[in-house]
Amino acid sequence: MMKEHINFNTVAKEHKKLYKSGKTWMAATLMTVGLAGGTMLAGTTTANADEVTPVQSAGTIQASQQATDPELANVQSDAQKQQSTIDSANTQLKDQQNQLSEAQGQQISAQQELDQAKQAQQAATQNDPAVKQAQADVNQAQQQVDNQQQVVNDAQTAVNNDSQNIQSATSAVSQASQAVDQARQTATDAINQAAAQQANEAKNKIDQLESQGKAQASQNLDNQINNVSGQVTDTQNNVNNTNSKISDLQGQVKDLQDQEKNTQTDPNIKTVPNGVIDYSKSLLENVSRNNLWAPRDMNANANGNVVEQNIYVSPDNDKGNMSGANRSHDADVSSSAYDPYYTTNFDGINGQMTDSQKQELAILLMNEINHAREDRGLKPFTMTEQKYNQAQVRASQHSAQVLDHNDNDIMTAFGQDQYECLAYIPVNGGGNMLALFNNAGSTLSSMLNADASSDWGHRENFLEDTGDLNYDAAFGFHLTDDGQYYVLTFDYDGPARNNTPNMMDRIAQYQAMGPITGDSHVVDNSAKINDLNNQISSLQNTLASQKSHLNDLQSQLQNLQAQKANVQFDLNQLSSDQQTEYNNAKDTLNTVNDWKQGQLSNLDSNSNVQDALNKLSSAKNNLESAKQTQSEDEAKLQQAKDGLASLNQVLATKQSALSNAEQTANASANQAVKDAQAKLNTINGKIADLQNAIATTKATINNAQAQLDKDNQKIADIKNNQKPAKPNTGKDEGNKGTTTPTDPSKDDNKDSETTNPTNPAKPDDGKKDDNQGTTPVEPSKPSDGNKGNVTPTDPNKDNKDSETTNPTTPSNPTTPAQPDTGNASISGQAGHKPATSNNSSEVSDNNTTKPTIVLPTTDKEHGSAVSGAQGQNTTMTREQYKAQQAKLPQTGNNDSKAVIALGVLAGMFGFGLVTKGKKEF
Repeated sequence: MMKEHINFNTVAKEHKKLYKSGKTWMAATLMTVGLAGGTMLAGTTTANADEVTPVQSAGTIQASQQATDPELANVQSDAQKQQSTIDSANTQLKDQQNQLSEAQGQQISAQQELDQAKQAQQAATQNDPAVKQAQADVNQAQQQVDNQQQVVNDAQTAVNNDSQNIQSATSAVSQASQAVDQARQTATDAINQAAAQQANEAKNKIDQLESQGKAQASQNLDNQINNVSGQVTDTQNNVNNTNSKISDLQGQVKDLQDQEKNTQTDPNIKTVPNGVIDYSKSLLENVSRNNLWAPRDMNANANGNVVEQNIYVSPDNDKGNMSGANRSHDADVSSSAYDPYYTTNFDGINGQMTDSQKQELAILLMNEINHAREDRGLKPFTMTEQKYNQAQVRASQHSAQVLDHNDNDIMTAFGQDQYECLAYIPVNGGGNMLALFNNAGSTLSSMLNADASSDWGHRENFLEDTGDLNYDAAFGFHLTDDGQYYVLTFDYDGPARNNTPNMMDRIAQYQAMGPITGDSHVVDNSAKINDLNNQISSLQNTLASQKSHLNDLQSQLQNLQAQKANVQFDLNQLSSDQQTEYNNAKDTLNTVNDWKQGQLSNLDSNSNVQDALNKLSSAKNNLESAKQTQSEDEAKLQQAKDGLASLNQVLATKQSALSNAEQTANASANQAVKDAQAKLNTINGKIADLQNAIATTKATINNAQAQLDKDNQKIADIKNNQKPAKPNTGKDEGNKGTTTPTDPSKDDNKDSETTNPTNPAKPDDGKKDDNQGTTPVEPSKPSDGNKGNVTPTDPNKDNKDSETTNPTTPSNPTTPAQPDTGNASISGQAGHKPATSNNSSEVSDNNTTKPTIVLPTTDKEHGSAVSGAQGQNTTMTREQYKAQQAKLPQTGNNDSKAVIALGVLAGMFGFGLVTKGKKEF
């Protein structure tokens, strides 16, 4: 079903008309939507009076119609006003023209007075004795200036002649210099010709031998070029391969960075009882920073935590009795709330533990042993990195794998004898560090509480009384060849000689970092990115080295190719006889060249060259003499110019005195001229004003006459029973500017602006019935029984968009077994398989969408308010809409406000309600 909506053509037209009329946006919008809404609610259409022509019967207009027809009366009244305006303006025009004629007469008289004043001013100046004397002084000074100007002109002519003389002398020097060059060239040609005949034979022999040597050198260069070119190709391939690796790693970095930018919820953060865990961090960091340890008091409730920081130790007087262990201290992990702990996503073990995971397990186990020792008042063990690394060497030895305390191997691993415990940790079920830690805890429990067959030697090692000293101890781990067990070694010797840095401090270091919070919504791939960047940096160093080597090879290749293009002669490429022949030819050529150079060095001793040099010297002397004369004439010219400047200053003084005398002589005459000029200016201004007033009056008459003609035509039309066309007011009324109002009684006027708008459809509530998401599969817990299947399995997906799926049933972790009467730690059977329990969890997504009201907004352009119907829609809440309505201007009476309000509501629903749904995960 299509939504009904308001006819927007009607709304747009009405808005345009109001905008052109200068009304405010709010008034225009309220009137437009209000009329549309009011019309829709009323269901009727009302025509304005000025849009409908009353129907009259023929012959009803009488001679007295002026009194009964309002429209005719109005037109006639306006015609009378226009005629009155014309009459009044004609009277005013006549008066203005009379004033203009009078002013023009005054203008002629004032001009005559001004001319007479100027003549009197001139006569007063010419007859004054002081003026005459000053004029004579000026004339005398002017004559002196003219005489001095002639002196300057003569001096300038002399300088100009000097320039011509210098130009001629310069030309003569140039010609003499060319004659010297020609004489030298002639002598040089004669010397070269004499030497060439003797040198050609020697040079030909040299060229022949050098050509042979170059050919051999070219072949050698070809061999070198081929060799270096191959190296360039190989190195370029290495550069390309390294670049490809860098690009691949940079792409991985970008993917990780994009994941940090685009993921709003960190998928690594999982909620567990009493807090959260972060899959991107190790078990040890999570439990240390978020204090997820089970209480140290073994008799206390586990408080929802599953990671032990203590281990139960039976009483010394009843070592094999574990009935005192508090079973409620273990958390009930059958609850689905513990599922995030038991997945390979959480510190998972891929095949076998990494070195960092081995360190983590060693710290967790040593933490349990140290707390048990502290409960008995014993000093805790330290575990240095050196001791830990030695323990890993010991665990990898064959004797350790067969649980043999081999003294030679112990000495090899640690450098001295050790106190040692050996045992097996079953791999089955240890898919992540928590599960493997539980397996290892069972092994430790057996060594402490079921070690009667070993005369409790393992227990004594763990609980050795070291007095006031901290002994350095370490756990070692190594996967057996069959992959079924980890060999566990525990070694220590006497008092620690160097117990720093202590790996056990790592727990406190993690705690100092602060808790991992569940409200972190940023994926932290910094560790992965740093690792990739380190690889990129290493490859870039390699690339730089490869490029440097490539540049060296390319430079070497270019040098060889340049040598190939311009092969140089190498004497060593010739035989001994050829070398002797070559050297003799070189000696002959050198002798000829030496004679030639000696002759060329003494060219000026040639008689022809010497004669040309003498002529050049004479020309240069003439040039210097001409320059000296020019310098003297220029000094005279400057002296004449200085005298002229001094006389010009005297003339200026005389002219100033003449001006002062003239001003004194005609002071009174000047005032008469100024007064006459001011009078004339006043009259001219008056004439200009009258001419402007006459133009304005004529325009008034023309405008009134044009309107009178229109009124007379309208009166004639009314008397002839013709309804005149609605006059064009010059106002833009949307699409009605060229349309004659139509009769509302006609039915074919279907596109008029009074069309009733359709009722708006109900808004979409934004609810959707389709289920688009599926719940992620929850991994199962590692089994405490058959622990070989360490990877959680995913439930089958039916691809039906169902919101819930049932994952496979997880299993419970290992629980410490009852005491074994045999040597359980030695036999490798320290761990037992308790019964398993199944559980499942179900997750569903509840997606709800909330409708959002979209109201029109106002877009302001160039200071004008534009209707929201023409702009964009802006989403606003109901509270924002109420706040906006509170700020609108309140105009009109109660009835008009009601109509406007109904119109606004109708417009609002006409524009439509847009819903926008947001999934909540």
